[in-house]
Amino acid sequence: MDVFGPRRVALFETEPVPELRGLAALTDPDDEVAAVIDLALMGARGDGKTQFLVHAIRALHARAPALTGGEAEHNRGVMRLVLDPRAPRPDATPPGVVPHFTFRARASVLFEQLGWRGSFALARRLARVGGWIGLACLLGALAIGCALVHRVPPAVIAGSTAAMFAAIAVLVARARIARAGEIEIAFWDVAGEHVYGGGAADYHALLGRLVDARRRRAESVGRAYAFAPVLICNPLGLGTFDEGSPYARMRAVLPLFAALDRFAAHALIAINRWAVVDPICARGALRDEIVTVTPRARGEAATPACRVARERVRVCCLDAEDGRDGHIAIRHVRYDTAIASRVEPGDDDATLVYEYDDGPGAFGGDARRGFLDWLIRLPKWTAPGATAPRVELAPAPDGEAVTREVWARPR
Repeated sequence: MDVFGPRRVALFETEPVPELRGLAALTDPDDEVAAVIDLALMGARGDGKTQFLVHAIRALHARAPALTGGEAEHNRGVMRLVLDPRAPRPDATPPGVVPHFTFRARASVLFEQLGWRGSFALARRLARVGGWIGLACLLGALAIGCALVHRVPPAVIAGSTAAMFAAIAVLVARARIARAGEIEIAFWDVAGEHVYGGGAADYHALLGRLVDARRRRAESVGRAYAFAPVLICNPLGLGTFDEGSPYARMRAVLPLFAALDRFAAHALIAINRWAVVDPICARGALRDEIVTVTPRARGEAATPACRVARERVRVCCLDAEDGRDGHIAIRHVRYDTAIASRVEPGDDDATLVYEYDDGPGAFGGDARRGFLDWLIRLPKWTAPGATAPRVELAPAPDGEAVTREVWARPR
């Protein structure tokens, strides 16, 4: 390891998709990380991709690795928003550019923030303590069975043993997860308005090359890897029945992007502006009614009103459930992107005023746990302590780097 920080390796010497810029600036970690995860943020302009990114970084308690050049500049721009919600918003991504933002989070910190299901999943997949947990559950079931037939001494013995095994499993899991180190997450800002337009094939090709190169290197160094798209759903942008919304178009192609990772095949739909969903979907209101919502940041002039159909908001936001779209697993998280917000009725039943404190806040309890639980289930984890070869990268004719094994090292 270099005294100035871990060395990073460029995966592409030139842009593999000439129509888009973004992969030539990408570097891959050459130090020991538990996993690398690429998340493609998809959403229409103004729907809240940057706010989601800030929420995610805060939820992860993330830090930036030792980056240089354009990667470092992108990260610093986002960190200004993370640390100061009043900071000026970054300029919109220009056409033909797919920037990325690279951050790291400690696996042990994620373990502490997960709910019991997520903690169990991470302990079983990364810490490999599924056998201990299974034995504790078996003994617990035996204790319950003995208690039901009034055999108290065996129940006490089995219950005590189950508690002991469970405690051992927790201690072993904590130690192994702490030893696993950090997870590196790269957020890719994908211009949503081009995903369903003429440039869709170029974006799909770029992300496909990204996944192939990342996974090939991850397998070479014995590291876990995953890719998944995140689709931003802004209730105020769902539109009416007379017009197709950008969200509906992107939702239709979401499985095609999720399928780029043949091992993960997961996607996340992040529903923001959640505070306005219930008022739009008011009980007793006509489902086909069009509601006019006027957003207004406190202390600023109102922005142009949005017209949305109650039924569209109900189907896409209120009643949307986790499930599968073919072989793609779809999860939802719901949150309000503002620090604080208030929704008040307007001049009639079909008019609302959505007032909010500008600036991104942080995921709430359910949204935080839901996002982190979804994230840690993406990679096919490699057990800490496994040996892995070190690789060097040699340029290939098409600009993509190829790996060559040099020597093995313990992780």
